[in-house]
Formats: sequence, structure tokens, C-alpha cells
Amino acid sequence: MLFLPSVAFAQEKQYQTISSERNEVFSFPFSASNSEVDSPLVYNYDVPKGPTWILTINNNLTYVADDDAKTVVRLREPAPSEKYIDIAMYGGEAMKFWIAVNIPGTGYAKLYSKDSAGWSPESAITVSHVSTAGLSVTDGKRIILDRFDLDGFTVGSIAVYGKDEATSPENAVGGNISFEILFGNIEDSPLYLVPAIVTAGVGGILATLLIVKKRKPSD
Repeated sequence: MLFLPSVAFAQEKQYQTISSERNEVFSFPFSASNSEVDSPLVYNYDVPKGPTWILTINNNLTYVADDDAKTVVRLREPAPSEKYIDIAMYGGEAMKFWIAVNIPGTGYAKLYSKDSAGWSPESAITVSHVSTAGLSVTDGKRIILDRFDLDGFTVGSIAVYGKDEATSPENAVGGNISFEILFGNIEDSPLYLVPAIVTAGVGGILATLLIVKKRKPSD
């Protein structure tokens, strides 16, 4: 309601984009999770987002009944940079979750891993980067990675895959995975103020109720 977004469809009609001055939203169908690592489904931002941004991931995929079924989200810097961030969400009963980064000169390394109940489709995953603070990630309930220094990170594209090779089994059979990125100067974007406004409003209502209750004579 804060913006009048423009809606555009990809030529392949594999995803829909909604964009405004300070945010951009798109979603991939479940087939993205069945893509191979060498040929993922990729969304390229017309203008790279950074160095300060917040990405929200809503995973509403229906996985096959297998603990090895997975979806990997890769945030990549614009070429020729080889720096990227991987977020892996598994299905099955385990719901495994891990985060890794690839940094030129350092290599590929996992920063966080949880082998069970690592994420939930009911809670959005948030990945953020601040130029003065680094990379932070939440699993929807708590901060699991806090202010990891990447020496800057600008999001040029988001790739999604699930198969490590062509012969790997399918990972998902339905649903979608959606992404919303907020970017730019925090002070310039009213979207960043919404949580504070809501919190203040709820707090004000609760305070009023408590005052009224204290003043109300007992029966």
C-alpha cells in the first residue's frame, strides 16, 4: 500500500516480479528446486542491490518425502566477482539447514549447519548485509549468524537449484519459493519503519488497557 508497484513477467514466464523504488519481489515455482547446480534457475537484478540490503525468503515448497531433498539458494555478486552466499533448506523429517560462503582467496566454507529442525515453512528466513556490520541471518525465530565480515557484498543475482547432478532425484513436487529484497538507505525507506510503528502501536494499546484496568473499581 506504500507503493504503486509495476508488475513484469519474465519471457520464460517462470517467475513474476513486483518492484518499487526501495524493494523488489519475485517468486520461483517448485521446478527451480529440481534444477541442476550447473543450470540453476536465475533471477538477475537489473541494478545490483547493495551494499546495504535485507532479503526475506519464504519457502513454501512441497518436498518429496526424503531427508535428502533440498533447495539451495545462491546469492551472487555481479561478475566478475566469484563471491557468493549459499543457503540450503532440506525437506523430509529432518528439515536440515546450512549456510556457506565462497570468498576469493579464502575458498568455500560452511558458516552454520543444523541437522534437524533447522528451518520451518511457517517462518521466513532473513538474510541481511550492512556495509558497516557485515552479514547476518535469522532462521525465522532467532539470529543464527551475526555480523560476519564479507568485506562488502552486493547482490547481483539469485540462483536456485537442488540437484547436484543430472541423475539426482527430484526434490520438490509443488509450491513456490519467494524473495523480497529491501535496499538503499534505511532512513529513506518507510518500509523499515513499519515494524517500529506496529510495535509502538501495540505497546500503546497495552499500556492504555493496563491503566484503565488499574483505575477500574473492583466488583
